[in-house]
Amino acid sequence: IAMFVSKRKKIYRYGLLAFLVLDLVVLGILAWSRLQREIPDKIWTYVGREELLTNSSLIKYSKKEEKAVEALHINQTSDKTTVVLEGVGMYEVKARLFGVLPVKDIQVQAIEPIEVAPSGEPVGIYVETKGLLVLSTTSVEGQDGLIHEPATNIVMTGDYILKVEGISVKTIQEFNQAVQKRKGEKIALHIRRGKQNLDVAVHSVLAKDGSNKLGIWVREDTQGIGTMTYITKNGKFGALGHGITDADTGTLMDLRGGELYETKILDIIKGQKGAPGELEGYINMVAKECIGKIDKNTSLGIFGTIFEPDKQQRKYYEVGLRQDIKTGKAWIYSNMEGTPQKYEIQIEKINRTSKDNKGMVIRVTDTRLLKLTGGIVQGMSGSPILQDGKLAGAVTHVFVNDPTRGYGIFAENMLDAAR
Repeated sequence: IAMFVSKRKKIYRYGLLAFLVLDLVVLGILAWSRLQREIPDKIWTYVGREELLTNSSLIKYSKKEEKAVEALHINQTSDKTTVVLEGVGMYEVKARLFGVLPVKDIQVQAIEPIEVAPSGEPVGIYVETKGLLVLSTTSVEGQDGLIHEPATNIVMTGDYILKVEGISVKTIQEFNQAVQKRKGEKIALHIRRGKQNLDVAVHSVLAKDGSNKLGIWVREDTQGIGTMTYITKNGKFGALGHGITDADTGTLMDLRGGELYETKILDIIKGQKGAPGELEGYINMVAKECIGKIDKNTSLGIFGTIFEPDKQQRKYYEVGLRQDIKTGKAWIYSNMEGTPQKYEIQIEKINRTSKDNKGMVIRVTDTRLLKLTGGIVQGMSGSPILQDGKLAGAVTHVFVNDPTRGYGIFAENMLDAAR
């Protein structure tokens, strides 16, 4: 019995030791993950300005290559580390735990101060896809009375059809014309799926109405209303703070081109819990109403050129970098009542390592805007966020269950995506 009890105690001791080791491993992994999150991959800074890298005394920093970074000065004390760059360029700094264990290489981008004009104007957006976006495949009833699914598992939702039988197609009309030429035959399609270009063949079906069908639903364009965030001194713009995605597939649309149009807000549907509001407007897509062209659609916004950037006088603000932004009072600058106005908000949370369009959590506190919209509504995406006389970012999303709150993107993320 004594030997049995002694053996059980040994098992308990080993078990406790194993749990202790496991706890230490888990804590180590969590601490390492936190360090990775807290230390940014990239920092923008203005030339000559001192920037805080960290308050932690555990992390030591060093220049990656001494010869290439004479303009880079790292100042380390017992309680903080700062960096100053004396010249424009991209520099790299190594972050090491206790000055030994590599944690991360940080890119420090030094630029001259940037000034842009916050816009806040609602705009009509029209875009055309680069190829025909596949929404879905469907069944076709043939003249033989059978139900066919010719494109199922061959063409996928989110694909782009670029060519039919070797001929480029840019519109649904061109696609249909090409398909009708080969009734009941196999038709070769050249498609783009993600980053791959593929050649596939779909056996067309002669339908009851005499038309030739592939059983593919496609889209060639889309339109909507958003808000312009900023205009640069050389006439470039950024808008939305998020990409244009297809409403049915949720995929970021690959664009052939697009235009911005002046728009008139006809109505505002107020946001409520569980039901986001919306700006309803009228887009008159005629040449004289076109104010710019869209060159780029990214997950961080749409970008392009304004045709008449000097048409109206604009006030330019310095772009606030993410390290300049703080929790507390800020303003949305948006045209909801005929002219752009400032509406007070609170920046509640900041994720300084954010690479996406959710770097800030904001809450609308302005009673005028709450009365007008209920908070953040669809169509306000891109509305500039101002703080301390700088462009801090833009509104991007609304919280479905709380329309007074939403996300904002850092202005520097949009400017980086525009380049």
